[in-house]
Amino acid sequence: MLCFVVCNFQILAIPAVPLTMSAGLLFGTLYGTIMVSIAGTLAATVAFLIARYFARDRILKLAQNNPKFLAIDKAIGADSFRVVTLLRLSPLLPFSLGNYLYGLTSVELIPYVLGSWLGMLPGTWAYVSAGAIGRAFIKQEADAVFPGGPESYWTLGIGLVATIFAASYVGKLAKNAMKDIEDA
Repeated sequence: MLCFVVCNFQILAIPAVPLTMSAGLLFGTLYGTIMVSIAGTLAATVAFLIARYFARDRILKLAQNNPKFLAIDKAIGADSFRVVTLLRLSPLLPFSLGNYLYGLTSVELIPYVLGSWLGMLPGTWAYVSAGAIGRAFIKQEADAVFPGGPESYWTLGIGLVATIFAASYVGKLAKNAMKDIEDA
């Protein structure tokens, strides 16, 4: 049931962070992360397919005379898995919006699904873990991991590095695509 609700929230672009944290509270870190990971990946795939099959052709018609858009689209599509994974690790692009935007690009489905799943795991784990901390407090477990521990620093650090790397990498792809246009 929680998977279904999380999936629908994300498809409808409703923030699912409270539900993600609730998964940790109700099911603990491991099972909560598994459930939210499945729901998030399913939601991302459904939104991607909605955009791909209902809007991609229209976007291509609008952009057919824009060589910059076409070059960037081609560059992103050529390196789909890496681009999607890095941008999923980064908070630069909101999750729900990203699902639809990727569907408008030439990103292929399988690299998109795998990159989304892998890139969402650290954030999913962090939010579910935060909920699991609440569970530990409620149960008064003596071995509870408290907020601000090393896990949270690792998660924040990975997110920051991924953001910098993703912005740099996608910028480089766009710059190379523009150079190819100018050289043509």
